[in-house]
This record gives sequence, C-alpha cells and structure tokens, in this order.
Amino acid sequence: MQLADPLDQASGLRRLFAPEPTFQALGVFGADARRTARACAALALGLGRQGRRVLVMDETPAPNNVAGLLGILPRYGLVDAPSLGLAAVVRPALDGLILLAAQDGLRTLAGWSEHALLDMADAWRVRADAPEWLLHNGGDGPIRSNGLAATANLRVLVVPAQRAALADAYAVMKTAHAAWSGKHWFVMVEAAEEELALGLFASLSETAQRFLDVKPQFLGRMAREKPGVKPDAVEAVLIDALSKAGGRQSQIERIDFEQYWQRMWLFSRMNMEAAGKKAQKGWRRAG
Repeated sequence: MQLADPLDQASGLRRLFAPEPTFQALGVFGADARRTARACAALALGLGRQGRRVLVMDETPAPNNVAGLLGILPRYGLVDAPSLGLAAVVRPALDGLILLAAQDGLRTLAGWSEHALLDMADAWRVRADAPEWLLHNGGDGPIRSNGLAATANLRVLVVPAQRAALADAYAVMKTAHAAWSGKHWFVMVEAAEEELALGLFASLSETAQRFLDVKPQFLGRMAREKPGVKPDAVEAVLIDALSKAGGRQSQIERIDFEQYWQRMWLFSRMNMEAAGKKAQKGWRRAG
C-alpha cells in the first residue's frame, strides 16, 4: 500500500507542542447486535453522566444499533463527512452523547486521502466539545469484529447468560484480536445472578488465556433488557470498574484525536488492500 504524502510542517509542530493527550477509545464487541448496542449505549451514557464528552461511532446498521435503541434517526453519517465536515454529520443524544453513523466504515475511510482525514480531525480537535472518549459499537458477530472497533486497544466483550453462547463470544474476541492484537479486554455478562456471570467469565477467560494469551477482566453484569425501557442508565458499578481497572496508565491508552483517526484510516486501507488481493487470487483460481 502506498501511503499519502507526509504531514506538513505545521501539523508536525502542533503535535510536538501539543499537551498530553486525554483522548481514549473503547471498542464494544458481541455476538448479538442488540446486546452489544445496549452495552455500548449504557457505557457511553454512564461516562456522559460523569461529565465526559463521548462520541459513539456506530458501525451496526439499524434498527439494532445505538441510534435505534435511543430512538434517533441520523440524517448523515461518516460517508458524508468529506463534504460536510465531521462536526456536521454527528447527531446529539442524551447527556451530551453524540452519535456518528459509520456503517461500512472500513470502506468509507479507505477512500479518503490522508490530508482530508487529518484536516477534518484537526478541525474538530480544537473545538471545546471535542470528544474525550470514542466508543465503537463493533457490530454483531465475528464477521464485523474486524471493523474500525478493532483499532481500539481497550475493549469490552458482551456475553449472554448462556453457556452455549461462549463459543460465539470467543469467536468474536478471536477475530478482533487477529485484526489488531489489543490485550486489554473486559467482559460484561448479561445475567441476573452473579454466580452465573462469574462462572461464564471464568470459562471464557481460561480459553482466552490459553489460546490468545489474553487475560480479560470482569467488568460486571448487565441487566436483562426490559420491553419499552431504553438503555438510558447503567449501574454505577460498571463505570467504576472500568475506571478502576483501566485507570492505570499501563492499561488505558491515551492518544491524540488526530492520531487515532489516522490509525483507523491506515487500518482501513490495509484491510481493503488485503481484501482486494484475496479477491484477485479467487478470480485467478476460478479462471
């Protein structure tokens, strides 16, 4: 893959003299789209109620995504950002949360130039409402687990309260780990009973340590969904656990907002190039 021209001198100076970055990214994964969206929405709203500025990048199509659960219909999305700008395509939600529709985000970002990408990110970075957290709603199942959410080194895996679902949950973790080998995983179990949740976590953790050299941490239990109840609240214990377990510098990666967008762009370009080479090989075999 041929990269774009190097950053100009002004961009380099901005990075050199910029204050210590406070931006953090979190990928939320799961084998079931609605559960994953509920967990992502709950965590985002919980952080928002702590006064954090949170952006949710929603890679999952409606209706089983964060916007759908909150009753929001985004008019624009990531695909419109080159013409309108990032700030114009987000949609405000509860408690200061903002949503960015990013279906097919890999393909979208791969089509941008590096300068266009960084110009948009830089224009938003200097805003007073620039996000401190970016939460990726990483979609449903292993197929979507190598999307933009895989670029976050801090990750949450959402697991249903069913032992039969552990294989699918592990497949999601394995796919995301293969796409980008981030080792800071948390596990959230949708279960009413703590004993059941801890038992499922122990089984998954043992498998992850044995085959992926990943040692996840237990984030907590997520309440089962109730009809007609929106995910506008989350138990404080989940956010507290995330803060305590990931609050150490060695655990949470702090990165510049622009640099993280560049990482997503490079990841998208490499993925699209790899997909193109794979397709070419398939055509040659078929021919």
